[in-house]
Amino acid sequence: MVGEPLGIRGKLELDGPAPAEPVKVEAVRKDADGTTDVAAAKVAADGSFTVLDVPDRLGDATYTLRFLGDVTHRPAEDVTVTVDVAKAPTAIELTAPAEATRAGGVEITGKLTGQGRALPSGISLKVIRTDRFGTTGELTSASVAADGTFKVRDLPSKRGRTVYAVSYEGDALHEGSSAEATVRVIS
Repeated sequence: MVGEPLGIRGKLELDGPAPAEPVKVEAVRKDADGTTDVAAAKVAADGSFTVLDVPDRLGDATYTLRFLGDVTHRPAEDVTVTVDVAKAPTAIELTAPAEATRAGGVEITGKLTGQGRALPSGISLKVIRTDRFGTTGELTSASVAADGTFKVRDLPSKRGRTVYAVSYEGDALHEGSSAEATVRVIS
């Protein structure tokens, strides 16, 4: 996912004597922004290594790993790995009362969370109410606070089962998400 750490593990097998000093595997990442050097990975005594990176662009990222050799070892053949860097997922959690009155109204609390890079500030969530007759209406959007919390307040006009659907359309780095809560409106 974009903005999340990525580890590429491998093993370098050396013929001949063990190197006097630890060797490194070099890596570059090629994506739509061009080619970027990635920090070299130190090779352990058993030959294992892990190249670490944090991709910052959606789409294919192609990593080329190479061992350039040392005084006693020839260079290894380059290895290429392509990774699809996707948008980070989001989730909406809702807490709603089982019942509410038309006069008292409905208050639903929730939280929007996302993986990867921080969600942008100023997010507004879409809120749709559907009553027992199937009539839908869009309510005033819910503003998300810096900690991801939000509230939905409504004065429903009809009694019975009412479904509130809350959705986030996503952004350049995060997928959209949605959740529903059902409240029985009495009296």
